[in-house]
Amino acid sequence: LQRDARQLLGGDSVLASDTPTPAAFIERAKALGLQGTVNYNFPTMARADDSQGGASKLVALKAVGEGYPLRGKLQTSTQAGDPGQATQGIPARGEVWIDGPLLESLGLKLGDKLLLGDSALRIGRIIVLEPDRGAGFMSFAPRVMLNQADVPATGLVQPASRVRYRFAVAGEERGVKAFNDWTDEALKKGELRGARLESFESGRP
Repeated sequence: LQRDARQLLGGDSVLASDTPTPAAFIERAKALGLQGTVNYNFPTMARADDSQGGASKLVALKAVGEGYPLRGKLQTSTQAGDPGQATQGIPARGEVWIDGPLLESLGLKLGDKLLLGDSALRIGRIIVLEPDRGAGFMSFAPRVMLNQADVPATGLVQPASRVRYRFAVAGEERGVKAFNDWTDEALKKGELRGARLESFESGRP
């Protein structure tokens, strides 16, 4: 249960917030010898090029950085209907990994371009299993995963964008507990509004 709960979180503990994770929290995790990675997600529209029908679809965009995921294994495939396999690393620059049904919805195939805001990125892999997918409305929208370095060029993150940031940490139990205690105190002081700490101990039953 503990192992699977941490896979669902994508780490041993996660700081979720409506604003970018402050550097103080990232530095605190490093000082405690913990691994850390930030990802963020938000709803947006993805579309096919006009030459391929121009269909569009609401998607749950997820921007990931090096080290993702800290717990659990992302499984992907390079062929529709393939059972997939554990995948190391994250999407390369200029590439997106997507849920299989999105290909059919937009009339696209692997290798085609997916239009996101001002960018056109190549569809490189199909996501078979995303361990930290979570629940909520946006979990039902098709996933589009991309490298964080590609986000600025899309022009999609605006002041009104509903972006949710997640800073995941993993490491020795003592270090994780120290980070959780320190973060709890910071949140109680109101140092990061719209934030919550998610861990095995604080998770839903």
